[in-house]
Amino acid sequence: MLTLRNVKTQAVALTMAGTIAVSSILGSGMVSANEPVNLAPNPSFENLTSDFGWARDAKGTDAYIGMATSFGSDGKNSIYIVGSDPANKGWPGMETKKIIPVDSNKEYTFSASYYAPGNYAGLPWMDIALYNSEGDHIGGVSTGTSPVQESANTWHEKTYQFKPAALEKHFGEIAGVKLGLKLSLNYNAAGIEDGATTILVYDDVKFEAVQVDAPDLVVSSTGNGFNLGDTTIEVDNPVISLSMQNTLSTATKIFFTVKNEGTADVTAPTIKAVQVKMTKDGMPWNNGGYFMFDGNMDDYVAPLSPGEETTHTWIPGAGMETGHYTLQIMVDPDGLVDELNEENNVSEVISFQIVD
Repeated sequence: MLTLRNVKTQAVALTMAGTIAVSSILGSGMVSANEPVNLAPNPSFENLTSDFGWARDAKGTDAYIGMATSFGSDGKNSIYIVGSDPANKGWPGMETKKIIPVDSNKEYTFSASYYAPGNYAGLPWMDIALYNSEGDHIGGVSTGTSPVQESANTWHEKTYQFKPAALEKHFGEIAGVKLGLKLSLNYNAAGIEDGATTILVYDDVKFEAVQVDAPDLVVSSTGNGFNLGDTTIEVDNPVISLSMQNTLSTATKIFFTVKNEGTADVTAPTIKAVQVKMTKDGMPWNNGGYFMFDGNMDDYVAPLSPGEETTHTWIPGAGMETGHYTLQIMVDPDGLVDELNEENNVSEVISFQIVD
């Protein structure tokens, strides 16, 4: 009796018979010291020992997942997935056994070569399972299923740009990942007949931190003070008299310093900052206050190079009533500066009392 598994195994054998990638003859080469480190385990599947690094998971489907020898885009081996019917438990394929640690301040590229043979051309789906520092699974992201099938019988590359910092606002802390190489059975996306047998081959997996040159604006410090002669006296939670705020020499000032902690210049002629999470006597309060780093009440001159700071001076009082205030300062609220990390633009809490 010819079973579905036998049909699939024969399909793979017939499709791949006698096919050897050029790179399997030339070898994968040596990695130079200047190239990024590949964090994916056993990326070309050459190590067939117990330290293989990947686990098969059919996700409840009838899929068959195996090794193809003497066939690959990088080296001699590759993995293949043969499937036909979904089981509503995810897509079948391979996933890394161990959690790969990641740095949320870095960005990563997840890529793999894939091959879709002949009349069995499968749909690639690559995903990343997310884990926190406790090792708890907190979610995942993926490339999704493309409605366009690439040409069959040739190697292609699929890539996903992974940005942990941008994802943390949705998932919380991201400390590690597992990589997935899957066969999508979402046939409707590409007009494939339901129940059809499809095959997908993966090789040359890369998961690499990429060097991103961009600024990163951080409110590095804040302070309150008033003038005593030529000296500025720092005071925590100061009491500010509205009548004294009208004279520069007696006014209490609030200072906040913005630092570029990135790897590239801020070239914008001005930088905007706003008051956020402002309260008056414990209740939300907003007077629409904002500040411009433009060289008037600060020492900002573009460009602001990596490691450089600029300090703005604010004299509170205009449009404010008596009461106790708390607020934070957010720099670049409109996201006009493309930064390495958009989630660290808010200062510590500033508090002060306004009296007549």
